[in-house]
Amino acid sequence: MPSSIDYSDVLPLSVPAQSRRRKFFPVNGGEFRDTGSNEIRIPISSTNALLDCEHSYLDFTITNNNVAPAAAAFSLDAGGAAMFFSRLRVEQAGKVLSDTREYNRLMASVINPVSETGDGRLTGSLRDQTQAGQISGNPNTTPFANAVVRGDRSALTTHGAGTKIATGDSCRFSMPLMTGLFTQDKLIPLPLVSERDPITIILTIDAAENYGTYTTNLPAAGSVPITRISYNAQLIEVGGDVISQFSQMRDLMGGQLALSGHDWEHNSELLAGGAGGGGGERIVSVPVRKRSIKSLFWVANSDDLANTGLASTALLYNKSFGGTCNMDSYQLKVGSVVYPPTPIQGPGDSAGAPSQTRRGECLQELAKAMGTLGFAAPTGRLLNTLTYCADVGSAVGATTASGDNGLAGNPLAANQAEPVYCAPFGIDLDAFQSTALEAGVDTETLAQHTSLILNIGPATIGAEDKTIHTWICYDKHYYFNRDGSVSISD
Repeated sequence: MPSSIDYSDVLPLSVPAQSRRRKFFPVNGGEFRDTGSNEIRIPISSTNALLDCEHSYLDFTITNNNVAPAAAAFSLDAGGAAMFFSRLRVEQAGKVLSDTREYNRLMASVINPVSETGDGRLTGSLRDQTQAGQISGNPNTTPFANAVVRGDRSALTTHGAGTKIATGDSCRFSMPLMTGLFTQDKLIPLPLVSERDPITIILTIDAAENYGTYTTNLPAAGSVPITRISYNAQLIEVGGDVISQFSQMRDLMGGQLALSGHDWEHNSELLAGGAGGGGGERIVSVPVRKRSIKSLFWVANSDDLANTGLASTALLYNKSFGGTCNMDSYQLKVGSVVYPPTPIQGPGDSAGAPSQTRRGECLQELAKAMGTLGFAAPTGRLLNTLTYCADVGSAVGATTASGDNGLAGNPLAANQAEPVYCAPFGIDLDAFQSTALEAGVDTETLAQHTSLILNIGPATIGAEDKTIHTWICYDKHYYFNRDGSVSISD
């Protein structure tokens, strides 16, 4: 019966509940850095409350201790607060429920460039220092240090010259957690989890030189400590009768209460450059065994600084940058089937030179893989004609040789005087099965081999070896068991 004439539907279904915020702190220390104590463990538990992940976030303070005689201010890469963490795991009772490697690279090179829009454009200056308008030393007297930026993402114009976080200053950061169990909209029933074995967030701190771009001096190891870190959880307290009802529901479902979400898995493979990096078809193995892969994202970069003219990765945004490998087209092969059936045209052209007019298809397929193609701003603000698969030389007057111009195959990385250049690519693998819980490509059932096929132009991928970083986004199910444990299925 339509709700408009269903007169029995008078009151909404609800249960007595109270919302509150609670901070969860690490159990293995109070100060962490990239040397020594580089792992942060935060257990999450409650006997009478549900966790609302959509309204919870991580909060922490960093201090730039690169003071005299090796003073070095720095500006964060496009991943913002996520730049400090190379790996994000979720565990329970010794079992890994989620493990996202290269977390800061994923956020800087794929997620943030695609998803950030102009709405609330100055929010980033408060949350993670990725917008113009705030410098740690004097944010009130000079609110727009890069005058031409006027509140846009500072990376669109320059790297901030490495001066966003001054030497000796401390900054507060906040960020959501994009991993596994924390990516679904249902409340997590913490009372069904054993108090002895709580769900635990584990963050691994990356090397200081990977946070962003520094000024003249390079950062010393352990020079950017993280303190006052906590997980600010939004908890929904419910009565004992509601918890009892959850337990009864779990028992009726065979002893397991199920939640569904999605997760990320990282792989990487090296493609040889130089004489061994000729044109034609190049195969990148993506060794995944999942029942429902929704999307594939990938970036190509090089840590060889020979073509940049720079002395260290601390002088460039080495996590967000990516190159095109002089690629004519690409597609994914699972078993004997290719996705999509017609290859996606890359930004290269048949003559082997980069083309500024062949990037639209890549960008649209990237938005489709992200699920944002129908949005008003499907690819955010950071990706534009100057930054996406662009040649840094032609874009800013050939001030350096750090662009990926196809023929030279240089890494797509800018120095402190240039914009952020990034080149994420994506392939949508959602089957759109409206009645299926798992509606993506299945590589597990038949143990099918998965490969990313790159068709390289005649100019080859360049002199440098290129690392192809791939992330798959896939469906995952979490089961809260009768014995207080949590198990997974993917």
